[in-house]
Amino acid sequence: MALNRVRSFSFIFCLLFPCLQSLLLYERVNTEPGCLRSMCQIDSGCVPHGCDLDVHGRIGCGYFRLNIQQFRQCYQPGKKEDEEEELAWINCSMDYECSSNCIKTLGFRYKVKCYGKSDCEAIARIHDGGANGCRDRNTAYYWKQVKASCGDSCNAKLQKKQ
Repeated sequence: MALNRVRSFSFIFCLLFPCLQSLLLYERVNTEPGCLRSMCQIDSGCVPHGCDLDVHGRIGCGYFRLNIQQFRQCYQPGKKEDEEEELAWINCSMDYECSSNCIKTLGFRYKVKCYGKSDCEAIARIHDGGANGCRDRNTAYYWKQVKASCGDSCNAKLQKKQ
């Protein structure tokens, strides 16, 4: 029952939010060069365009197409004590700082499974494929897109928290 309520809320919000999106003007985020900037560009054009279904059937929102499972796994940053989880997830996904920190937290949490990979490759593949993303050949295409976009800056070390 609770899962159906979550799906209904997410579906309705995702239908309504693009209408609201046209009323709001978001600037592109230009503050972070390199890996995360490239991921943001590939995922959304670095503009929080509301929510969409991804190729795996998950709803992803905001700058990095953050899904609810990722939000849970990065310890629900920014969630207030009395706030609904779904609302906190959507708020975080629409905030560049919150969502990029969530992506970095996931990357550093599961990087141990990415032996021999750069920080950028590990974070990109984990973002695309979950905890075992570095072992999943289906994440190679996303990584190639990120690498082509960020070039040599893909090799720079990423800081966990800013």
